[in-house]
Amino acid sequence: MSAVGNLTAVANWRSWAVFRRNALVFLRNWRTAVIPPAMEPVIFFVAFGIGFGGFIEDLDYGGTMINYATYVAPGLIAYTGFGTPYYEALYSAYVRMFYQKTWDGILATQVELPSVVWGEILWGAVRGMVNISIVSLVIAAFDLLGIVDVKVGFLVFMPLLGFIGCAFASFALIFTATVPAIDHMNYPVFLIGWPLSLVSNTFFPIDPHSTALWALMQVNPVYQLAECARGLLVLGNPGSHLLGLLGSTALFLVPCTLLSVRLTRRRVLGD
Repeated sequence: MSAVGNLTAVANWRSWAVFRRNALVFLRNWRTAVIPPAMEPVIFFVAFGIGFGGFIEDLDYGGTMINYATYVAPGLIAYTGFGTPYYEALYSAYVRMFYQKTWDGILATQVELPSVVWGEILWGAVRGMVNISIVSLVIAAFDLLGIVDVKVGFLVFMPLLGFIGCAFASFALIFTATVPAIDHMNYPVFLIGWPLSLVSNTFFPIDPHSTALWALMQVNPVYQLAECARGLLVLGNPGSHLLGLLGSTALFLVPCTLLSVRLTRRRVLGD
């Protein structure tokens, strides 16, 4: 299949059939699949936003003085929007591919490999949206308690930012298709996942002094997601970061999807 065919497979019913299969399995185990992972960013917020917040002075963000907890709250949206689809496409997809042989069974039907890949990408993005929704509810509760000061009305739009999860999931599937064993997932987790989670204006602001570092941050979708969410929740306007989010998503999604399809084909089918 051509590159165009691999990309347009997202609209194929087979891709959504794979997505539906993953969703049905998820709904059978939603209590253990939703609550523990969604609580991780909440624990981070209590530790960083409330714990550290008492030792950090107010920050100037776009001409508005905000406390540290308010700064961290949108960062948790970005942390969740990145981490959920990234780790879903790393660990859960690997289990379905290698241990459960789910992909082999699916490929024995009318479904072709690009649809399997897109089904995993779409499912990872929706998982991110679900967890973002839970984190948004927690942020709304903290706003009600006066711990943070955000524009609560914009919280309803936060799950929509989860579309960027498609880029993160496609990126993760590259490693899913290449690591020899699940133990080797430590490399993409600790060398890529954690650094991106921490140095993308999620928990603390970064002011790059070098032009090269500034350029790297502009194409970093986690940074754009954090700043887009922060612009909406603090200022009521995402500014140029919305365009940056769309551009960085496309920059990641297209080549990562094509590469993940090629590598998965080699891993699963031996082509």
